Amino acid sequence: MTIAPPDQGTRSGARRLGGAVALIALSTAMLVAVIALDVHVNSFLATLVGFGYPLVMLIAFALRRDADTNPAFQKRMFAWGAGICAVAFVGYLSGSVAWTDLILGSGRTVRAVVVDEKVSDSLHGTGREYTLAATEPGGEVPGGPLQERDARFKRGDVVTVRMDPAGRVAPKLPGEVGSPAYALLFLGCNVLIDGTVLWSVRRPGASSA
Repeated sequence: MTIAPPDQGTRSGARRLGGAVALIALSTAMLVAVIALDVHVNSFLATLVGFGYPLVMLIAFALRRDADTNPAFQKRMFAWGAGICAVAFVGYLSGSVAWTDLILGSGRTVRAVVVDEKVSDSLHGTGREYTLAATEPGGEVPGGPLQERDARFKRGDVVTVRMDPAGRVAPKLPGEVGSPAYALLFLGCNVLIDGTVLWSVRRPGASSA
């Protein structure tokens, strides 16, 4: 059984911990960037950039300094990386909704008329898009169509929606805005990712042959 000197083991542990913290910061930054693209630009560009996330995480794991000398890490490296990427995808979806709700939370509630309907497909599932027109003369409902998966409307229906006057995000029904569930899910996903990264640098104790 070979035991590393205490100071060498401490330095090695500090380096692994420092690398884990850096990877956590990178993971969080990439998730926030992809969510921002999804909310403020479009889902297609967010998807393209998001494909870089699993590559970065898996490469970071593969290039870790102790990747060749830690059998326990080698055995679980791919499973950890795949698990982190799956959780990150859930974090992206929930974070996008939470960010949109945050923007709409500072918007205002208006009445609008449904003028058109079409079926839509996106990363968030299949649903319907309703083009709206303001009921007030000279008014408008900026931000794009109302996207719904559950509620069903027809042309001429008057609906109450929550909108962002700046038109940064699409309007929503008031009952769909304000719930903390998506924000909590996003935070939970990040905690799970961070915990997995930190756990992965844990060095199993040496055992005698």
